[in-house]
Amino acid sequence: MARGNIRFTPGLLTQLGSFGQGPANQQGAAGASMLPPAQQFGPSGLGGMFARNLGGLLGMDMRTPQERLGELVSKGTGTFEEKMQVAQELAKTDPLRGLQLMESFKAEEAKKQAKAADNERQQRFRTSLISRNEAIGGSEARADTIADATPEMLLDIRKEILSDERKAAIKNAGAAGRIATGKAAGLSEKQVKSLSGLTDEQYSEVLSGLESDDKAYQNQETGEVGVYRVNRFGMVEIENENGTNRWVRPTELNLKPAVKQTEDVGRANELTSKLAAEGVKDFRIVTNAARDAYRALDVNRSRLKLLDDNPDLITGGALAELTTSALITLGSSLGIEIPATANAEAAQALIAQGVEAVGQSIKAFGAGTGLSDADREFAKLGAGATQELTAANIRRMIELANEKAEEAIGLHQRIYKTLGDEGAAPSSLAFYEAGPSLPSELSQYY
Repeated sequence: MARGNIRFTPGLLTQLGSFGQGPANQQGAAGASMLPPAQQFGPSGLGGMFARNLGGLLGMDMRTPQERLGELVSKGTGTFEEKMQVAQELAKTDPLRGLQLMESFKAEEAKKQAKAADNERQQRFRTSLISRNEAIGGSEARADTIADATPEMLLDIRKEILSDERKAAIKNAGAAGRIATGKAAGLSEKQVKSLSGLTDEQYSEVLSGLESDDKAYQNQETGEVGVYRVNRFGMVEIENENGTNRWVRPTELNLKPAVKQTEDVGRANELTSKLAAEGVKDFRIVTNAARDAYRALDVNRSRLKLLDDNPDLITGGALAELTTSALITLGSSLGIEIPATANAEAAQALIAQGVEAVGQSIKAFGAGTGLSDADREFAKLGAGATQELTAANIRRMIELANEKAEEAIGLHQRIYKTLGDEGAAPSSLAFYEAGPSLPSELSQYY
């Protein structure tokens, strides 16, 4: 760029920048013209300051890379775009670190968007279930549970609603309703008509599988053995994607009867009826509870460690007395993520949801063991009862969940060991396998 008879070039600015420096520094400045402007004209010396000011007047960016990076950071790094600008600026002087940072930010953003999309799907699912529950005259208690239920609990509630919708169709639509629901469940019209002597309740039990036997079948392609519910027509039950059940011929799934394993299933259910809580007759229920219990023990061990690492939380006071920071930590111990911007009331509501989930696990694990009155009171704590929650009794709830999980595992192991001792087939034992044996020392869980 020219000003009068003087042409200001980077080379000239380099010479100006070295003005006032010693001969050695001036000699080194000869190669500085190969560097970006901001690195050519550092702030050292009067000449450097003059060169930076003059370069700025000529429209050149005279900031150092550190200065540019610092200004970007000072503007904020809350959004994805702001973070990427910082990473891109860093890549100009440190390509490896800059690219790594960009990839990290992209992965973080993808995870954030996936979580937001999942939350939106969950909310639509909740809204749909609440509407369907209202349409069939379901209870307000169920609607309240839907609002606070975990994703796993929502799937179970959907099954309950589907069952009620089926019952309503059978009751309200007469013979046409029976044929429609029967065909939807995989039965032929002839099979449906053969059930005409059953009451609506009995007919519903046939469709839902409550009236069925457990039998083992082997997949002729893979050799795997599984236990299926079998109805009075010799059809096996499968589950549709929407949670409803359907009945198909075993040959449609390439299944053949597994006689020895079916005997083992009968014995397992017989032992379950004797040892488990009243009404629990299916060893698969005990097995699934044990599997959940192992996972709960592993998760709860981390939760208790978090509480142990923050002893100041165990105050015995109400949640309202804790700081937002303490509430965030406490929420983490329940698997609940509380935003740093959440107010105390919102944080307590989120914690209550975590407590409700723990309470549900206590009741689930207690199905085969029984709960004391005091334990039931803990299990009832949830949304709407936040004034009763303290860091201390939340810890007690986690410990109680561990105790019930241990009992669920113990019940499974007693039945499982008896089956093995009585000569059950290895494939039968593999089907009912729940997890590793509990260590003799359980203090790590408490």
